[in-house]
Amino acid sequence: MPSWKERKNFYMESNRIFVSFFLYKSRQTQKGGIPIFARITHEGKRLNHNTGLFIEEKSWDAKKYQVKGNKPEAQEMNKLLASLRTKILSIYNSLLEQETPISLDLIKHRLAGADIERKTLLEALTYHNDLLAKGTGIKNAKATNTKYKTLERKVRSYIIHQYKRKDIFLKELNHQFVVNFEIYLKTVELISHNPTIKYIQFLKKITNMAIAHGWLDNNPFRNFKCSLKLVERGFLTLDELQKLENKIIPNLRLARIKDIFLFSCYTGLAYADVKQLKPSHIIIGVDGGKWVNTFRQKTNVRTSLPLLPQALAILEKYLELHSLEGKRDFIFPIPSNQKVNAYLKEIGDLCEISRKLTFHLARHTFSTTITLSNGVPIESVSKMLGHTNLKTTQIYAKVVDSKISQDMQALRVKLSDNLNTSTNG
Repeated sequence: MPSWKERKNFYMESNRIFVSFFLYKSRQTQKGGIPIFARITHEGKRLNHNTGLFIEEKSWDAKKYQVKGNKPEAQEMNKLLASLRTKILSIYNSLLEQETPISLDLIKHRLAGADIERKTLLEALTYHNDLLAKGTGIKNAKATNTKYKTLERKVRSYIIHQYKRKDIFLKELNHQFVVNFEIYLKTVELISHNPTIKYIQFLKKITNMAIAHGWLDNNPFRNFKCSLKLVERGFLTLDELQKLENKIIPNLRLARIKDIFLFSCYTGLAYADVKQLKPSHIIIGVDGGKWVNTFRQKTNVRTSLPLLPQALAILEKYLELHSLEGKRDFIFPIPSNQKVNAYLKEIGDLCEISRKLTFHLARHTFSTTITLSNGVPIESVSKMLGHTNLKTTQIYAKVVDSKISQDMQALRVKLSDNLNTSTNG
């Protein structure tokens, strides 16, 4: 890569056009990534062009218009920026040779035009997924990468099925493409409605990226509604929870899974968060008791919650085991999510619980049976679950009938007392 002095001289030689890069800070993502834009200056006018790259502010050298450091990720991004700069200057020089009147709009058209003609949907998907894999300044959950890789495979299969081709140009995308993709997922892949809509939402993000890059003019999702169906979230009742707690399971493997599941029932931690829980995540809270203080793997949102006695008893048992074994980084010896759910099915049968047990059911149980049903405000529950939006908590946490009955009974007593006071007065 040329030095800053060499690049500066190059710009001075191309004295009618100047290409630099800057961070568009007002478009910072929730995860802290800031998009890098190219600024093309020509005869006192400016054009900002989205590079599609994201980075944290601390990693950007504003004076040199490049990423700091010599790490492979930094070098790769600087190569991409240098390549884009070369492309812009090449377009400018080409226009000069052709004696074509130069304008920023024309440069923009030339910059995007070739891509629009040649860029395909699978190329756009691969480009997006490569950025996810590299992180590009943002830490993505592994599950997010997996979902988009799965989408790529399903889109590839759909194109072969529907068009008898290996790929399709972005400019060919239209409303019918989206409608038929939904039908394909439901009838050929046999995927239910909500997961189908999730895949379509992922695809919509890809097309939005293509539009932002100037690869796609029309929006194929303009008249398509991605509507999810409301699903009742299951949870364990207090009776079912007590059945589980009281059941003695001699099998060590199943007994451990039962403990970890119950720990989640009393903390609301998701599978990934329980799996990654370390002794350092256990702190002394403002009340002098032990708290869990960590960041959710899914959203990187801070979760801080005091431990209930039931959760604390399980935690101390496994902290002692962790200390004795001294080999694991994490507190709980927990296998894959798939195996855990298979073991939970066995546990459910042993406990004579008709409801299908899955690990995520524990999170619903915490939000509903443990907290909301016992009068914990939904705002506090939302904080403990690590939600960024209260609406998310409202979907997960359904108040059971017993809580409604208790609230109304309290209201009856209050109204009766007020009536008696009024009558006696």
